[in-house]
Amino acid sequence: MTQNDVRPRDADPTWWKAPLVATVPGLPLLVWEFVSGAEGALGVLGGAVYWAAGLLALAWALPNRRSARTLRVTAAWAGLFCAMFPVLFLVAMAMVWTSG
Repeated sequence: MTQNDVRPRDADPTWWKAPLVATVPGLPLLVWEFVSGAEGALGVLGGAVYWAAGLLALAWALPNRRSARTLRVTAAWAGLFCAMFPVLFLVAMAMVWTSG
């Protein structure tokens, strides 16, 4: 490492991959849930929409160090799961109601 290097030694060069992979499918779902009003209509499950937005933002905001890689990946995938959960719940409930 030379004296002119800007990045510290423990910088993670691929820090952006996990948040990007989780945000690409998660952000359109979140926008659709906010626009359609699903967070209010789902009651208790609507909180998952806010958790998803917060976790995806946290995945992007964590420091770019290797020591934060596990936390960043966990926050990204938990955010994606929270974004998908209300939609999957609605699909499962629709299948139950139509099969009866």
